[in-house]
Amino acid sequence: MTAPLILCIEDEPSLRDDIAAELREAGYRVIAVGNARDALDQLDSRRPDLILCDIVMPGMDGHALLAHLRATRPEFDDIPFVFLTALSAREQMIEGHRAGADDYLTKPIDYDLLRAIVASRLDQVARLRSSNRDEPAKTVLDRLAVGLVLLGEDGGVRHANHAAQILARDARIDLGPRLGVEGQDSRKLVALARKVASGEVAEAALLIETGGRRLVVLGRPLGQVARGDGIAAMLTISDPERQQSLDAETLRQLFDLTPTEACVARLIAEGLRRDQVAERLDVSGTTVAFHLRNIFDKTGIRRQADLLGLVRSIPVVWTDP
Repeated sequence: MTAPLILCIEDEPSLRDDIAAELREAGYRVIAVGNARDALDQLDSRRPDLILCDIVMPGMDGHALLAHLRATRPEFDDIPFVFLTALSAREQMIEGHRAGADDYLTKPIDYDLLRAIVASRLDQVARLRSSNRDEPAKTVLDRLAVGLVLLGEDGGVRHANHAAQILARDARIDLGPRLGVEGQDSRKLVALARKVASGEVAEAALLIETGGRRLVVLGRPLGQVARGDGIAAMLTISDPERQQSLDAETLRQLFDLTPTEACVARLIAEGLRRDQVAERLDVSGTTVAFHLRNIFDKTGIRRQADLLGLVRSIPVVWTDP
C-alpha cells in the first residue's frame, strides 16, 4: 500500500526540512516547498493526501492560497488543509476555519502533536471516502452541471446534487425531506413529484416563478432500475436564462487537460477575458496565454471564441434508464 503523500508549504528552510524529516520518519511521503506558487505548480501534477501550510509567507500567504484552492480547484476540497502558524489568537483561528481550514498547528512545532493531527485527519478522510463508496452514483451526480433531485417512492427527496441545491436556495425551494416552494407553485411541485415517483405519469414538467427566478422542473420515473436503492424518480431543475457550464474536473477528463488548464477553460467558458482570468487565478497574463495555447492544442481549436462555443456546446443530459 502506498504511503500517504503530504504537501508541506513553509518558507523557513530549516523548519521545512525538520517537518519533512519528521513526517518521512513517520512513514509518509513528503513534498516540501517554500511558497504558494511552487505549491500550485506541484498541485498541477500531484494530488497530496494532506496539505500543511504556513500562514505568513512572501507573495501569496496561506489564507490566500486556501481561498484560491477552494474557489478554483474543487477536486481538492476533500484534502485536509492544516495551517502552520506562530499566531494562536482566537480571531486568527476563526478566520482560518471560515476560509475552510481543517486544523491548526502553532509554532514552535510540537512534533508529537503534528504526527497525531496528520494521522487523525488522514483517518477521517479515509473513513469518509469509504462511506462514499456505498453511494458512487450520488457522488457522480454531484459532478453534473444540471440540477438533479432523486425522489423516493413517496415523492420525498432522497438526494439533491450540488447544482440543484444552489438553484433551490436562490429560488427559495425547500429540497427536503419534502419538496416545497414559496407561493402557489408549492402544491403543483409536490403533485408533480408524487406523480412521477408513483409512476402515475411517464413524465411531467413545471415552470416555477419564485424569488425573482424562473426555473424549469422536469420529472420522470425510473421504473424498476433503481428501486433497490429506494429511488423511484428524478427531477431536473434548470434556469433557461443562465448557461450552465461543465465543472473543471469534467473538462480535464474530456480533453486531457491539467487541472490549471481546466480552470482556465472553465473561466473562459463563463465569458471572462484573459486579464480577468489572470486576476481570478492570481497569475500573470503570460501564464494564461501559455495555458490557452496548450488548451488549443489539446482541443484542436485556435480561437478563444471557439473554445467558449465548444465548452458550452457539450450537453449535460439525462435519458431513459
